[in-house]
Amino acid sequence: MTVLCYHIFVFNSFAKDDSQTQAFREVSTEQRANSPIKEEHSIIEVMSYGCHYCAANEENLAEFIRTLPQGSTFTSIHIAGDNNGLAAYAPIFATLEAMGIEKHVRDGAYNAVITRNVDLTNENVLNGWLVKNHIDVDKYKALRQSTAVKERLREMAEITRHYDITATPMFIINKRYVVAQDREFPAFAQRMLTLLNEDK
Repeated sequence: MTVLCYHIFVFNSFAKDDSQTQAFREVSTEQRANSPIKEEHSIIEVMSYGCHYCAANEENLAEFIRTLPQGSTFTSIHIAGDNNGLAAYAPIFATLEAMGIEKHVRDGAYNAVITRNVDLTNENVLNGWLVKNHIDVDKYKALRQSTAVKERLREMAEITRHYDITATPMFIINKRYVVAQDREFPAFAQRMLTLLNEDK
């Protein structure tokens, strides 16, 4: 019921086009051709550290990734851009990713933001969280200003904008489909696999 309620009230932006469902959208051929996503046969999860549905999906997605067919990829990006509150944590995600530790500390970030209501957008609070999690603050600050992190933020914002992502979690499949979870795992995993294999 929670998932159903979430899609009815959060994803109603999909209701603009009567031919699309609230949890499923196919982009145009032109949008697909001009996609900023480089990988073919890919699934990209658009998530946020402020999204408890994203946090709840972690174990299911880890299991799902193990079932992906050879030649396909699964990656996560943080929703990014200036017009969405969920995007506030994108610089943290990109910096932790550049440090090579994002996946390792993701649960801790979810827990801090969602469960403990820690404001990681506040620099002093963030520094305390980094120390508590044994993350080198000086290295974090240096990488945060690096070209690599700025480029990653630009790339994530471009994908967010190109696919008109306004809520999380969302899944972009084969550069073609934008899908929200409209059923429980493992049924949702099977749906994503079906869409992933459609263009092969």
